[in-house]
Amino acid sequence: MTFLCLHAVQTIPYANLNRDDLGAPKTLTFGGTTRIRLSSQALGRPLREYVEDTTGIHAVRTRRLGQQVEEQLRERGWSEELAAGAAAQVLDSTGFKLDRAGTKSLLFVPSVTAAGIAELCAEHRDGIEAVVAKGKPDKKLLAELGAGVKELIGRRNGSIALFGRMLSELPGAGVDAARQLAHGFTTHTSRRQADFFVAVDDVTHDSEETGSGHMNHGEYAAGVFYRYAVLDLRELLSEGGLDGDTDTARALVDAFTAGFIRMLPQAKKNTTAPHTVPDLVHMTVRTDQPINLAAAFEQPVVAEQGGGWARPSRLALATYAKAVNRLMGPDDITFSGYASIADEETLAGLGEQIDSYKALAQGAVDALFKADAAAR
Repeated sequence: MTFLCLHAVQTIPYANLNRDDLGAPKTLTFGGTTRIRLSSQALGRPLREYVEDTTGIHAVRTRRLGQQVEEQLRERGWSEELAAGAAAQVLDSTGFKLDRAGTKSLLFVPSVTAAGIAELCAEHRDGIEAVVAKGKPDKKLLAELGAGVKELIGRRNGSIALFGRMLSELPGAGVDAARQLAHGFTTHTSRRQADFFVAVDDVTHDSEETGSGHMNHGEYAAGVFYRYAVLDLRELLSEGGLDGDTDTARALVDAFTAGFIRMLPQAKKNTTAPHTVPDLVHMTVRTDQPINLAAAFEQPVVAEQGGGWARPSRLALATYAKAVNRLMGPDDITFSGYASIADEETLAGLGEQIDSYKALAQGAVDALFKADAAAR
């Protein structure tokens, strides 16, 4: 077992990065107080998009695979009627539960899957044309299509190996994610803040009439957040993942660590522009188990005299990490380091101080692959 643990303390100004069903910032109760929360799903999507864009290894999560296939066939010169009929045959052949939008389950497949299925349809064009003309299904054609379509849907690439896939309707297609991602939360007690706003009607304004064109209110929050993720290299390289492809694994891990540092949910960005970088990032490589340091903030951080939660949060993380390392022992840690905006601070519990996030990530990833190779 070889794990890369990533921790971040990050100040986020007035924003609403992750909303609940009423449009308010999500919250949780931790340590008996309310904190603002960033869900793992909201954190995970921009991270996956960053990894895919950086590595060029793309996957698609969709219920509309049939629609994608239909578009591919029309691009190949098939008539609309024939392309739609072929897409219907494709969906029927899978045996998946369907509704008007497509498959009831979201499929997570390599981005080339629709093109592969379109090629499969081209190989069975005569049979598909006959079925569309008769308006009746052909069991033999469905069986042949089904085998090929399921094989294509069940394929995986680096993105699927890293982020995982649950597909209970297709035995053997599930993939255990090599990454684990925690919900982010404020290190201190936090509350939502209401913002009453108006929008000006330009025509009314130009005619010197009074009044607004629109009035409403929104909810926002600000604070210092703790974020945590784990990357399991052994799982990523397993037979169910990349099957030992260390070059692809290295590219994915490099992108994942960079994305963890850089990416946040993008909700309400146009009206808040909350584009900050972490105050501190701490990385460890462990050969026993991953360790989440969220309990450092079970007792909510109290602002310093004069205000400010960032520095007390960094110190609380370092103090707790030092205690955990003392209890667990150092033998299973092959790398421990941090980089921080505050060069003057010595955060002894977080290992070696490194000048930049890029150098920190490179050192951690090098140690991760070295530790994994030594353990095999």
